Amino acid sequence: MPRDLPSLNSIRAFEAAARHQNFSRAADELSVTQSAISRQVQNLEAQLGRPLFERNGPRLALTPVGEDYLAVVREGLGIIRRGTTRLFRTETGPVFTISLLPSMIVQWFVPRLSDFIKQHPDISLRLDASYDVVDFAEATDIDAAIRFGEGHWPGVAAEMILDDVLVLVASPDMARRLKKPRDVLGEKLLVEDPHWDFWGLWLEAAGIRDAPPRTERLSDDTNVQIQSTMLGHGVTLARGMLVADAIREGRLVCPFKLAVRSPVQYYFVCPRERLAEEGVSTVKRWIERAAAKTVAGMERYWGKPVS
Repeated sequence: MPRDLPSLNSIRAFEAAARHQNFSRAADELSVTQSAISRQVQNLEAQLGRPLFERNGPRLALTPVGEDYLAVVREGLGIIRRGTTRLFRTETGPVFTISLLPSMIVQWFVPRLSDFIKQHPDISLRLDASYDVVDFAEATDIDAAIRFGEGHWPGVAAEMILDDVLVLVASPDMARRLKKPRDVLGEKLLVEDPHWDFWGLWLEAAGIRDAPPRTERLSDDTNVQIQSTMLGHGVTLARGMLVADAIREGRLVCPFKLAVRSPVQYYFVCPRERLAEEGVSTVKRWIERAAAKTVAGMERYWGKPVS
């Protein structure tokens, strides 16, 4: 087992070569020669006593040991990058950048932004709208993210924000036409992502098992789906947290008191080593409290959730 840490140059050479799967492109990125990259990787392999690459022509392939070590290297370099970024941030106050889906920014976060500013005037919050899963090893300017899924993402801490529900919503005019759950089958069933069978869950909970749902995908943007529903272009199953405001204000209506527990949820996600930081925990606590307040008392509109 090596007693000393490998040199940073060899670590950077290995990471670049693994990412590009090519010594020449790694050399171009780091502004050195190809032979220099090759020597650095060979020195690292000698120090570790294990081969990191399988060398079959110009294209490199990581060995199983190389794959494991790359994960460690990327996490370590990410910590260094993030620490360096924090040192150079503005001195006027901490800037906290959180990455979210555009729908969550528009439908939920922005309406509550004034509350956050009032409670935490010392934190300058920046909202990063993105559909991409954040790679904290590379995105050093992102402090945290809110992801939607099952909560299993490698290399990060992920804590569920809210045990949210799926509710059927429609425009007020359309809701008046829907007398019983089966009536929705005569309308456009809007869907955002066919990866999850939300409509199948809701129809089964409504006792409708003989009619597989025929859904229509207008866009992969939930904002489009919700706006289309408000305009009467269809009905949709939405996360309660996103549409609670619109339901309270009467812009959307729950025709039936039938809420289904969602198999996927929103999670607060950040690098593991940062979860206990004061700024991270402050933002996380505010989001959790605001989310709970958002859905408080909403069962009178959508009923008690069923599994």
